[in-house]
Amino acid sequence: MSEIEREFELERMVLFSDAVFAIAITLLVIDIKWPDIPVGTDPLHQRFLLQPMAYEFGAFALSFFFIGSSWAGNLKLFRLMQGYDQKLIRLNLFFLFFVVTFPFTASGIARILTNFTFGLPITLYTANIFLVNLMHYRMTDYIFRKNPSLSVPGREEEKKMALLKGKLNVIGLGLICIILWVIALFVPVQVYVNLMAPLYVIQMFILKRFTRRLQTAAAPADIPAT
Repeated sequence: MSEIEREFELERMVLFSDAVFAIAITLLVIDIKWPDIPVGTDPLHQRFLLQPMAYEFGAFALSFFFIGSSWAGNLKLFRLMQGYDQKLIRLNLFFLFFVVTFPFTASGIARILTNFTFGLPITLYTANIFLVNLMHYRMTDYIFRKNPSLSVPGREEEKKMALLKGKLNVIGLGLICIILWVIALFVPVQVYVNLMAPLYVIQMFILKRFTRRLQTAAAPADIPAT
């Protein structure tokens, strides 16, 4: 296969991945529909009828953020690639599989926020988030460490930072999943749900601060003027 053909095939993989992300985001919003509100319904009852839609939109917004973050990370990864092989294609397909399951698990989140009676959907949703990030880290590890010929030459610090950030992200999300699943055994579903968002926000804040410090430490010092 010539260099031009290989670049074309790599571009096809990138475009296919982008299409899957776009479809997953589109499917998220399809199920959100305005409820039927009879004419003359009092404001209090209107709010009650609108509540399920508000929960569905909240699940959509949260999932949109996670899918958007995954797409941005995937875009950065593809920028550092110059080739592919069959194993990378398989890893990418597994990654996209968990991306496209977000609409399903997000719909479960909307249901649990409506009635607080069934905890399995939130367990699946947290697992979904973890598996998306795990598969992305596995791709990053494969491209930069196990088969570096697939990556562009140079830019070693950027590659090391991507590997470290991916590893820390997987560890943090894995710990969140374990914490939430253990908590679910002892507390009501309402408490379980309310703890999810703060834990993810804290994890993202810590990861961002930590990687920023590492980037600052790894940056070359300014050369003093002579």
